Amino acid sequence: MYTIFQLIGIDQCLINIEEMWKKAFMSKNCEPQRLEGLGLSLSGVEAQHIKDEMTSRFKNEYSHITKAVIPHNDSCGAVFTAFKNGGIVIIAGSGSNCQLVESDLSQVGCGGWGHLLGDEGGAYSIAHRLIKTVFDDIDCLVECAMDVKVGRDLMWKYFGVDNQMEMLKFFYTNFEKSHIAALTKSMYEKAKETSDPLLLSCFEWAGRQYGRQLRGVLRRYRRERERDYDGEEGIVKVVCMGKVFDAWDLIQNGFDRELDTYPVLPPIRLYQLRANGALGAARLINRELPIDFSQTTSLLHEYNRK
Repeated sequence: MYTIFQLIGIDQCLINIEEMWKKAFMSKNCEPQRLEGLGLSLSGVEAQHIKDEMTSRFKNEYSHITKAVIPHNDSCGAVFTAFKNGGIVIIAGSGSNCQLVESDLSQVGCGGWGHLLGDEGGAYSIAHRLIKTVFDDIDCLVECAMDVKVGRDLMWKYFGVDNQMEMLKFFYTNFEKSHIAALTKSMYEKAKETSDPLLLSCFEWAGRQYGRQLRGVLRRYRRERERDYDGEEGIVKVVCMGKVFDAWDLIQNGFDRELDTYPVLPPIRLYQLRANGALGAARLINRELPIDFSQTTSLLHEYNRK
């Protein structure tokens, strides 16, 4: 059930939350009861005036659901599910975003500005990189150093076309970002099958974007807080969210190579969630929930300066 208020509006978002509250009790054969508190980790809930409006609406219109509510963005749910005292999240779905979340819920971010202004490393940008490279090579605008045939044929097959002009409708007349982004899954499968250099380079490029975003967050934190982010026990912990990380075996090399270009970095550990991000949302309202954090994540990758 959608809760992205930018797409459906705050009114419908709150209606949907109320419906989920009812269904949660019904699934246990119970009558809905007023909660002591409700933590919400929702996509797009960034600006303080949005949080204030949601809090006010719950108090005035939905007080039957909960006595108290803390609304925040979806980064908080991921971070507080993975780590006890905050950390960093990189989200790579159709778009991409990197956020550093501290225990007091203050945040420093890098990226996440949509496909027109950013989202480098998201599935859309990976697919777009292949398509643009093929277009430029066909036009002799920028001749690719790698053979584009495998990528070009994959692209034609996916969209059901055989020339550039027929591609335009997918970007202009009938644009659907998710449809273009889904090409990335076919790219991954073909890259694994053929080890095609162009396809592999697209995923390595994505890994570099995550490295840049992570470095950007750490640099912005230093600029705004006038101190370095030390993480936990001197280790920067990052939870990775989104389907693109299913291609980590092709992404890792670019990530490491990007981090190798920076002169000073602390040890970095990447994790994936094993528990539902709703656990972190619940921790927004109650930080003392008894949680074994060794069970909420699995180690994806560890980077140490060589």
